Amino acid sequence: MFKHIISILSLLMTIAANAQFSRSLLPTVRTTQMVLNGEWGIPPVMQLGSEDVLRFSFDEMSHVYHRYTYRVQHCNADWQESELLELDYLDGFNDLVIEDWENSKNTTQLYTHYQFTIPNDEISLKVSGNYRVQVFDDELDDENPVAVFEFSVVEPLLSFNVNISGDTDVSFNEGHQQLTIAVDYPSFVASPASELKPVVYQNRRRDNCVSGIVPTYITGNRVEYVHNQRLIFDAGNEYRRFEITDPTSPGEGVEEVVYLEPYYNAVLYMDKPRTSHSNYRDENGLYYVNTFEGYGTEIEADYIDVHFALELPKRAGGDYYLLGDFCSNSFNELNRLFYDDEEEYYFTSFPLKLGLYNYMYVWIPYGSAKAEHLPAEGNFYNTDNEYLIYMYYRGFGERADRLLGVHKVNYSLERN
Repeated sequence: MFKHIISILSLLMTIAANAQFSRSLLPTVRTTQMVLNGEWGIPPVMQLGSEDVLRFSFDEMSHVYHRYTYRVQHCNADWQESELLELDYLDGFNDLVIEDWENSKNTTQLYTHYQFTIPNDEISLKVSGNYRVQVFDDELDDENPVAVFEFSVVEPLLSFNVNISGDTDVSFNEGHQQLTIAVDYPSFVASPASELKPVVYQNRRRDNCVSGIVPTYITGNRVEYVHNQRLIFDAGNEYRRFEITDPTSPGEGVEEVVYLEPYYNAVLYMDKPRTSHSNYRDENGLYYVNTFEGYGTEIEADYIDVHFALELPKRAGGDYYLLGDFCSNSFNELNRLFYDDEEEYYFTSFPLKLGLYNYMYVWIPYGSAKAEHLPAEGNFYNTDNEYLIYMYYRGFGERADRLLGVHKVNYSLERN
């Protein structure tokens, strides 16, 4: 695999696109993260009027200071900018400077860690819904952000009853999971069929999220989505995982670590297609930055180029991609796999900060935007998946979608 290490690095200048809740739009900006109330892994959803604090952070790969500013936009359920004016949703002013930054220490790859929070002394949010934060570099084009964060603010006015089953309308305990959703709504909702807008995410992915579904039943103040085939998801498999907490030695899932000046490279074990359900627990696609010492990880965790390989015959009609939160669950040149015709395997490389990572390999046919788990991962009904149900509301004459409820549920069977 070493013959690919040098050649693949030149492809890392590709810019990420069509991505998920946080993403970099420049190759020199990495590890975009949102952390709610200091607790890792919680969905980025703040409660309106609460003391919730969302921290945004990213690394710029140098020790040269950049004057970054951030701009907050209100969005509808489809993440398109809403018609609200800034004064309608923002208490304060936009285009604030990011003043909290710190250079990395004792790392082979130099970077500067930037972070800010919302709300803060200068800005807070006034209404519920989706929000987009764009980060701009003063020295670059003001119309093109270098990073984007997308999160939500909820005014919790709903109660949910959600069931997930492997016994679906298309198969019985095979490769699918189906959701049944019941929601009790407040009396001001006059026409729930048109005013309520559910959106369902599996493992925080956007390529297979479901929206635009219509209720099966409306009784009293309850709306139900039952036997809806659009709420049937491919179950997939547990995410693969690896851990690198020390740049000089292999961790879980790592075959070897080599230093090729000026950076460390981690070569993962050759992955093979999976024909059965994995019994190992995962983090449903998330990643966690960490070092062996476990101290000062935001500025002391080094970057390392991680090399992936998948042993599969060459396939026409599409491409294989890495999938996981570390690549924003997006599909582009940065995480597309290439094929070695001589050794007969797929490969790619990705620069990552030390920590624990989940990933899987998916296939996307040409002309499609939806990832397929076959043949690399398989679909198994007993896979532990996270589902997030967002319920938006727009009453007659209103100019934007409000978010009245968010419900998180996992499909999980007993495992070792």
